[in-house]
Formats: sequence, structure tokens, C-alpha cells
Amino acid sequence: MEPLEIRAYDHAPEDARAIRLAAFTALADVRPEFDRWDGPGSGAVHLLAFLRLSDGSRPAATCRFYADSGTGSDSGSDSVRGDRSGRYVIARLAVEPTLQGHGIGTRLLADAESRIRRVGGRVAAVHAARDMFPYYERLGYAPTADMYDGGSHGWLAKALD
Repeated sequence: MEPLEIRAYDHAPEDARAIRLAAFTALADVRPEFDRWDGPGSGAVHLLAFLRLSDGSRPAATCRFYADSGTGSDSGSDSVRGDRSGRYVIARLAVEPTLQGHGIGTRLLADAESRIRRVGGRVAAVHAARDMFPYYERLGYAPTADMYDGGSHGWLAKALD
């Protein structure tokens, strides 16, 4: 397994934007890829994973997380978050398409969960396409009743104790 270096930013850096555009091309007609959570001062933490190679490093994966306020494009209904206390949304997890299937996204997700725990977060929530549910379920996330887009997408949550 290649060594990863994960860096945190207060905005979506250009390398993260490029990975997201490459990974989420199929969704381009469904929703805008970038929103208020991507700029500086939004309160989101953007993680960018780099593969460390003998000749330098290569951007490999990205995600963002933020305290769940119940607002914004990544928020679901109140049934998902309850009182929102200690709940964080992890969103836009994307791996550079040529690097998918090597555990990089799983390692980045684990890093995000660890960072959330360190700031007192107790629950992580993700939203995903239905076909990605098995991936998140293997990592301890459970689907909630909050589905959207005609049942093709929904929320999953995981206790971070």
C-alpha cells in the first residue's frame, strides 16, 4: 500500500476540485459540483490525500467535513440528524478515477472520522448513491430513512465512539 500524506485546508484547493470533477462527471447534469462549503470561511475542513512517490507526490483523493447545521446542499432532513449535537457531515469523498479500488478513499474517510472525534464529534453522516451503500455499510455506516432523488440517494450515519 502506497504511503499517503493527508493535508487539511479551509477551502477546496485546485487539486481537490480537479479530483471531484473527474470522479463526479456523471452528476454534472444533476447538481452543481461546487457550493458555499468550498470557499474559505465556510467552516468546512477539506482534506486532500497525496500519494507519496519516490519522485514526489500525486493528489489522489479528497473529501470535506463540517459540523452539521442542517443547512446547505449536503444537509438532509431533521430525521437524519435529530438535535444535530455532535454530528458532522462528511461529503464529496472522491478518489482520482485511475486510483480507485486501492483503499485510498477508505483511508481518507478514516482520517476524517479521526479528526471529527478529536474536535468532539460523535456521529458522522454521509450521503451517497444507493449503489455505494454497501461500501459505507462495510465501514460501519447504517442507512437512515432519509432517501431522496426517488430513492437513488440517501443518508447513512455512524457513531464515532
